[in-house]
Amino acid sequence: MKKFIILLLFIPYIIFSQNTSKAKKAYTKAVDFFQDSNDKKAKELVQSAIRHDANYLPSYLLLGQLEEEVGNIESAIHNYLKGISDNNPYNAWGYWKVGMLYMQIPNYVEAQRAFNHFLTFKNQKSNKIESARKELKNCKFSIDAIANPKPFDFKNMGDAINSQWEEYLPSVSADGKLFVITRRGPHQNNVISEDFYQSEYLNGKWTKAQNMGPSVNTMGNEGAQCLAPNGKLLFFTACDREDGLGRCDIYISIKRNGQWSDARNIGPTINTKYWESQPTISPDGRELYFVSNRPGGYGDMDIWKSILSEQGTFSEPVNLGSTINTPYDEMSPFIHTDNQSLYFASNGHPGLGDFDLFLSRREYPAASWKNPINLGYPINTLGVENSLIVASDGKTAYFVSDKSGFGQEDIFWFYLPNDIQSQKVAYLNAKVYDAVNKTPIKSSIEIIDVITGKVMISSFSFSNSGEFFTCLPANANYAVNISKEGYLFHSENFTLDEQSALKALNLDIPLQKINKGSKIVLKNIFFDTDDYTLKKESNIELNTLLNFMNNNIELKVEIEGHTDNVGSESYNYKLSNNRAKAVYDYLINNGVSAKRMTFKGFGANKPITSNDTEEGRAINRRTAFKIK
Repeated sequence: MKKFIILLLFIPYIIFSQNTSKAKKAYTKAVDFFQDSNDKKAKELVQSAIRHDANYLPSYLLLGQLEEEVGNIESAIHNYLKGISDNNPYNAWGYWKVGMLYMQIPNYVEAQRAFNHFLTFKNQKSNKIESARKELKNCKFSIDAIANPKPFDFKNMGDAINSQWEEYLPSVSADGKLFVITRRGPHQNNVISEDFYQSEYLNGKWTKAQNMGPSVNTMGNEGAQCLAPNGKLLFFTACDREDGLGRCDIYISIKRNGQWSDARNIGPTINTKYWESQPTISPDGRELYFVSNRPGGYGDMDIWKSILSEQGTFSEPVNLGSTINTPYDEMSPFIHTDNQSLYFASNGHPGLGDFDLFLSRREYPAASWKNPINLGYPINTLGVENSLIVASDGKTAYFVSDKSGFGQEDIFWFYLPNDIQSQKVAYLNAKVYDAVNKTPIKSSIEIIDVITGKVMISSFSFSNSGEFFTCLPANANYAVNISKEGYLFHSENFTLDEQSALKALNLDIPLQKINKGSKIVLKNIFFDTDDYTLKKESNIELNTLLNFMNNNIELKVEIEGHTDNVGSESYNYKLSNNRAKAVYDYLINNGVSAKRMTFKGFGANKPITSNDTEEGRAINRRTAFKIK
């Protein structure tokens, strides 16, 4: 039996005439047929009721509902408005209903008028009042957004990616060479299901997308995947599997030697008896964002985050909070490789349609999320927008649409307007190993912006390979400090420029065990030319050295200063000695015992490379420390 809401929205009308009596009789029969799902007969009878008495208002309300059900929205609005009486407080709901229908057309000006009219009625249900106020915000935003459209020139990705079937939920590696999609089409025995397909970017074009195979694809449905920036981890959603912990769970597959491993459930810390889906992973592989309807959220579907520990376990998830999540639904999160831009879909923040796309930026040093920005019109429309991802260049966006293409849904790309772009990133590959036996080492890694002093990455390398991959904003200078108990820490200084955004910067990092005579160069100690005053950019390295001394209180060290061969021998000796003393004094002033340290300048007497080039001279100008 169909639910007939309109019956509850009016009080009985006084019958003044025989015509009204006939109208009521036809109307009552129409209601019976409507509730029995015989809409054709119901419409005939309600139109008969109107012919008997054009002033019998309930007939228009029923006709409005019949028109609404078949998608005749403008006719539905017309009939609802004819059936509403301002003298009847029960009809307040009708104005709310009309406002909602105007939102579908859309006609935001008339929707505003209807919602404002609804709010003039007293003693209405709180959920309807909340809804009307929410839609008024949507109207205000939509009118402004349509009047100020964003540039939006989208292009189909072509038949290498798209097919006659449905393609959606794209993901791309940081280097832009691996593209993974979900395709809904015929599987074994022509059963329609969702599978993952992958394409590689070779010789300036995408290869034909290929099924990723049985290690991740099954006879069931797999979807909502996220490709880690290094292209070697695939997080995805699968539902109703034998090893599942709830309706839908998050799984992981690892790429080794070119092959994807059998997928495994990532466990009960993330997956519960509730719904977990739509994962996205941070560029260093440590922060996992996902969507869940678990208790403790702000709405039905919220975005949550969990952090991967050095032991390889995920922390208890935390909700991203009320800045991101609303009493409604937030879906399809995507954390950009700049690790500061979060794109997601929401029907709770002010927007144009059912779900709009939004961007929130992470604000430091608190690492809190700023108020979301709607991506604007016509990126967002009256319909549902979701599943947007952005390439490492910060401007190339991929999304799914049924606008035009090869199948029902295809994947398209476009350039984001400047104000909603992410930072362009470059990417770093590091491999940490024992300097003597070359064994991979699991170590702690900290990367800091030299100019701002902001910690960009605090992570670790993996024990089985010693590898570490991350993305960082391009066109900046960074200090990296690598530490491992029982080893000397290692420091590097590097610049990620435009070229690094096209090809990874690779760092080989050998760690030396703490032994007498072991020595490392402090690559992030900086002085101005011909000066021995420590620059503020040196504080990063100085604090790392201070922590090392405090954590190894039995060690005694010598601080060494070295110069190039420009200048006299006496000048260079004095300069190098003063620079070594500057580091020594910093440690003394911060609590390290003078009994544990000495300092010495060597001038240009101990070069480690030729002084014939500026590059060589820069390498020879160095500060080092040696275990005594």
